[in-house]
Amino acid sequence: MVSFISALAISGLILGVAVLVVVLSVMNGFDREMRTRILTWVPHIQLTSADGVADWQIRAGQLASHPHVLSVSPFTQIEGLLVFRGKSEAVQLRGERTGEGRSVIDAPSVARPEPGRDEIWLPRLLAEKLGVEPGKQITFMTPRRDADAAGRSVGRTLPEIRVLTVGGLYSTRTALDNHVALVHIETASALANLKGRPQGLKVTVNDVFLARETGFQLLDQLPPQYYFIDWIQTHGNLYQAIQMSRKLVGLMVFLIVSIAAFNVVAMLVMTVVDKQGDIAVLKTLGADGADILRVFLIQGALIGLLGTLCGAGLGYAVAFFIPELIDAIERFFDVRFLNVDVYPIDFLPSDPRISDVLWVSALGWMLTMVATIYPALRAARVKPAEVLRYE
Repeated sequence: MVSFISALAISGLILGVAVLVVVLSVMNGFDREMRTRILTWVPHIQLTSADGVADWQIRAGQLASHPHVLSVSPFTQIEGLLVFRGKSEAVQLRGERTGEGRSVIDAPSVARPEPGRDEIWLPRLLAEKLGVEPGKQITFMTPRRDADAAGRSVGRTLPEIRVLTVGGLYSTRTALDNHVALVHIETASALANLKGRPQGLKVTVNDVFLARETGFQLLDQLPPQYYFIDWIQTHGNLYQAIQMSRKLVGLMVFLIVSIAAFNVVAMLVMTVVDKQGDIAVLKTLGADGADILRVFLIQGALIGLLGTLCGAGLGYAVAFFIPELIDAIERFFDVRFLNVDVYPIDFLPSDPRISDVLWVSALGWMLTMVATIYPALRAARVKPAEVLRYE
């Protein structure tokens, strides 16, 4: 029975530590994807003017001199409705120009740097909802109100309609696949009634957490009609939710590790009860309470070391392969655990870090050592006369 309880205690510690390492790796993966995938699509800073930016090359060169700015490029985005054979979906058309000949999206299937004048690139998920394929023509509609020379709205709001050819499909595997499509920047500017001017400038910074401070500094270099929006305003809640989830899930799994570590108490107490006769004999042979205390502390330390090392190794190995494992399970059972209608991405990321493994291992071992103190003290207080009275 003692051996069985010991095996259960060590197994619980191994599983607890492994689960904590895997959970931290997954939450690190969400944090990494937020920074590297979602924020690749979402502008760090958008500097916008209601009348468009006529001299965007000059303004871009002016802003690019800021020490925190990595790149500046023009963009225009417009909200509207895509219609194809009776099906319709709300969409945001985005026109961008990198200025460096690079593709505006990170998709291997896309070879051209930007869509043609009458082309539109659709996310694969959005194309499936509409039932459209590359080469087909699709209708985009957006409300448009005419303005006078002073910029005041005149007349009634009438729909602006443009027929575009689907030039290609892509997938970001993020929530943006539900509503963002790409067009040529001049096409987007024409639909927005900006007379060929881009709507604003998209700024990429070297530190995303300095985006707001950098935005105010850049705004001071521009005329009064400019305003800015940063990624914290558009996706800050998502990032905060990921961080809060990471802390809460980590806390819950930490409690599981704590319970597994304190199972060692029950195991060692049973060992003390089972070995009372042996402890009494050792004391009659000259061992004192400190010697017995040391024996059980070493036993608890070895159990904790074995459990945490095995758990950390198992968790680190699983964390490396969990994306492929989940993907295989989804294909085999034809299910989707993550959907971009609910979650920011449609796959389970993982980013195992040695630092997490080290502190989780140290935490598990220290909890085990704390749990060992009471059984060790109880063993040290065994009185040989009482134990051997009837021997």
